[in-house]
Amino acid sequence: MTTQQAHSRFIRTPLARAISRAIQYGLLAGCLVGLPATALAQQAAGQSAAASQRYSIEAGQLDTALNRFAVSAGIEIAFDATLTAGKQTAGLQGNYGVSEGLERLLAGTGLAPLRSADGSYRLEILNARADQNLETVSVYGTLPARYEGRYADSSMRLPKDIIDVPRTIDVIPEQFLLDQQAREMADAFRLSPNVVVGDGYGGTREQALIRGFDRNDNFYRNGVPFSHESRIDPATIDNIQLIKGPVADIGRMSPGGIVNIETKQPQFQREHSISTTFDEHGQRRGTVDLTGPVGDSQNLAYRITGSLEDSETFRDTSVDRQFLSSALLWQGDSGVQVGFNHEYSRDRREIDRGLITVPYGDSQRRLADVPFDTRFDGNIPNERDHEYHLAELDIVIPLADPAWEIDNKVFYSRATSEDLRAEVISVGDDRETLSRRVGANQDGVRTYKFARSQLIGEIDAAIPIRVATGVEYREFSHEWRYLGGNSQVGGTVSSPDSFTLINDLDSPSSDQFYDVSQKSHGVFSATEFSLTDTVTLDLGLRYEISENSYHSDNYLTGSTSDIDSGSSSKLTKGIGLVWETMPGLNLYLSYADTFEPQNIYVGNQEVFEQDPREGQQVETGIKWSSADNRYFITGAIFDLREDNVVENINGEPVPTGGIRSQGIEISMAANPIDGFNLRGAIGFLDAEIVSDNDATNGNQPRNVPDTTASLWASYEFQNPESALRGLGIGSGITYASNRYGDNGHRNNIGETLRGFELGDYTVVDAGLWYYLPVGSGDRLRFDLGVKNVTDEEYIVASGGNTRISVGDPRTFYSGVRFEF
Repeated sequence: MTTQQAHSRFIRTPLARAISRAIQYGLLAGCLVGLPATALAQQAAGQSAAASQRYSIEAGQLDTALNRFAVSAGIEIAFDATLTAGKQTAGLQGNYGVSEGLERLLAGTGLAPLRSADGSYRLEILNARADQNLETVSVYGTLPARYEGRYADSSMRLPKDIIDVPRTIDVIPEQFLLDQQAREMADAFRLSPNVVVGDGYGGTREQALIRGFDRNDNFYRNGVPFSHESRIDPATIDNIQLIKGPVADIGRMSPGGIVNIETKQPQFQREHSISTTFDEHGQRRGTVDLTGPVGDSQNLAYRITGSLEDSETFRDTSVDRQFLSSALLWQGDSGVQVGFNHEYSRDRREIDRGLITVPYGDSQRRLADVPFDTRFDGNIPNERDHEYHLAELDIVIPLADPAWEIDNKVFYSRATSEDLRAEVISVGDDRETLSRRVGANQDGVRTYKFARSQLIGEIDAAIPIRVATGVEYREFSHEWRYLGGNSQVGGTVSSPDSFTLINDLDSPSSDQFYDVSQKSHGVFSATEFSLTDTVTLDLGLRYEISENSYHSDNYLTGSTSDIDSGSSSKLTKGIGLVWETMPGLNLYLSYADTFEPQNIYVGNQEVFEQDPREGQQVETGIKWSSADNRYFITGAIFDLREDNVVENINGEPVPTGGIRSQGIEISMAANPIDGFNLRGAIGFLDAEIVSDNDATNGNQPRNVPDTTASLWASYEFQNPESALRGLGIGSGITYASNRYGDNGHRNNIGETLRGFELGDYTVVDAGLWYYLPVGSGDRLRFDLGVKNVTDEEYIVASGGNTRISVGDPRTFYSGVRFEF
């Protein structure tokens, strides 16, 4: 970056890294300042330049290609935007070192790369270096367009710029999570239109509603469907990808879409960071993130990411979380790549059922009029202990034809869990007396196996064709023991602790063992046809075969039960058309259907089998990127439907019928001037239940708002001549309109029934940060901010009449981060 460039571009890999036990109490920061940073930077620069890896960057706009190259190579590139305006590149396919790959990418553009001692690059006009006397300065802040993500590689069969994808994809980079000081993934979900969170089993699991469809198992990790029963630690996140609407070749997903977590991968450029965060309610969290080549190797890189948390919340619940991820990446000279990742997590936190509703009027309900920090579990500790190990192996083998490769992935995870909780069953007719029950899940074991092999390449025919075709296998099993106590009547809504609950699980009223499993096989194909220079046709197909089984033992009666659903299958189909009407402006139209075989549903009292879910969507939209890449705007109109929906309400599976959802979304990421960044979105949704049940037919599904909106803006002083350089200021606002906590809030003639409203909410956050250079190439970052500035009292979601999750009040936080 030069002092005389008013509109320079600065591309860098995402910054925020993660956690360590020693850093929890801030003990390491002082020890690390004295490291030989200059030597490390020079060593990393040489290794980064020589390191070889495989690139697959298609021809197109030079700005976009440079951005993708920088992310893949783990380097920084600084240049004047006027140098690349309107320029095209032939792309980059094959195995190259950083310098060679960058030179090939710039071939024919009249530009050349110049590498600095710290490993960063800047662009200059070819053969004009002698005539330029540009001063290289220290970088105090972060990349200008740090809130825009344009690639979702692991979630798409054929990776490409999302402007060329005929569906809506929101990519939320790690840098955004850092600037927001996100504690959980829910902080990021609010930035995507028509996306809200569910109650997540008392706040212990991830759960998101996308475009009106509630599925807590629609979370993917690096493109692998992963049934996650705990929180996802932000320390592992490189970016969050929300793929809206169905994708036929994925097949197994909600019509609303999926959340794909792309984890941090090893890089050949050394980057290290440690950080701590604190808040006024008792959050204490530390992270560590280390990556670089192994020794002097140009073929082997590592990444270690970890976190340690010992926190309290404003509702006096505790979080005790440890996380560690270790990854290796080997890249052979022939282009073969082998990646291995092991991840461990232990998450112990209290199940917080939140508030409850009380009866009033004629069979109606409303939220209990109690303070938002009221707990109803009395003297029984609501505890949940979840621990898992996972292993992921990736092998990419290039074929003799460099346009083709075989991509293989094997994934395995095993999780154990136990919990104990006291829950409100009901409120008496006097609208005060509580009935509660103690329950527990014990000896829970959840295993997941996944394997995929796919052939990816290009066909040189009359028109260019890109193909990804392969097979997938998925096996899931879950076994656990459920213990339920007797109903205990005592205590009141206004004084729940006036009655002492008894842990009576030594003589339970229910004692059962459950074992459910599901296996499926899928054959898929995704094909992209470049019909003309400006029109692309995408076709997706998948044939899926699935089978479920269920077994239970009742330890009180000695009875057993077995269900074998047999096999179910379907061919899912999708088609998408993208038309580049002018450079940077694309119109698209797409259709896709989905097929989701369902597990045998098990609740505390209910067990039943349900036919597979089947859904479809039609979507049309527009995507626009400005010539200088400073603005990226997307808009979409969609119509979705799904049949055979099942929801979990008050701990029991409930058949809902069908859901139809129609809506509009508009999203924007902008970088009007260097240092100033905007990200905003608005969504409008008309969702309704389609059912034979007159009490719910035509109603708005619970927890689904008809309007969501968000805006986050930040400014970072990056001019090296400014006394404020390194200072950043950010603020954001999110809004969700009124939602219902129950599906039965009105009948088919508009009369109010037993449902209740959750209300709307508007939450404002603000923060500031400061980058302080330390030594040569190292820096400290200090964060200070407040979440929920206006101290809004709001409801997050409803899990039923007695499971109402509440939002956090005004919270002041601080953090320190050291990058070296």
